[in-house]
Amino acid sequence: MSVQSQMLNQKILESFEAAFPDKGTAKILVTALEVFSRKGLVAAKIKDIAQTAGFSQGFVYNYFPSKDDIFIRLVDIASECAGIMVKNVSELEGTPLDKIRWLTEALLLDDGAVMRHWQLIMLQASTSEAVPEKAKKISEEKMLQPIRYLIPILMEGQAGGLFVKEDPAMLALTYFSIVQGLGITKLQGGTDLPFPSVDRILSFLKYESEGAL
Repeated sequence: MSVQSQMLNQKILESFEAAFPDKGTAKILVTALEVFSRKGLVAAKIKDIAQTAGFSQGFVYNYFPSKDDIFIRLVDIASECAGIMVKNVSELEGTPLDKIRWLTEALLLDDGAVMRHWQLIMLQASTSEAVPEKAKKISEEKMLQPIRYLIPILMEGQAGGLFVKEDPAMLALTYFSIVQGLGITKLQGGTDLPFPSVDRILSFLKYESEGAL
């Protein structure tokens, strides 16, 4: 695992922590992230979040009037974190291929469960009919941020002959679809399966003339 990917993971954790105004909010949201990821929005209850966090239900209600409000807050933070990670990697010194490799490592770190929880929350926000409209709106407004930050990296790689010369927006969408799917598989217990290497994941980006990965 590269130093750069570890640094990216640390930065996203710092952004995660900075989003919380106090310890009570932080504990509730961190716990809710795990509960929603495990049970889903429909099945999860305030009682589940409170019990898992070691709080009374009344304590949680002092911070959030409903589980929907908790979920909306998580979707908002998750949307920002995804964009921040790609922006951070774009600012590192290295080739475009280096940057995307570091990003992939960071997103799929074995101890990077926070990012995979975010991925699952965002998936729920975009696919579940039970999700509050405000959460859906936030997800729709911010879901393109990571793609927008990745496109210039891909274009630079195309200009340097590193990547296939196809629509960079399509390549960015393909990339995030692959990585999100793999991250969720890990989160849901698929760690016993043969997991593809970073180079295998990125093979669709590279010219065949560069050789098999």
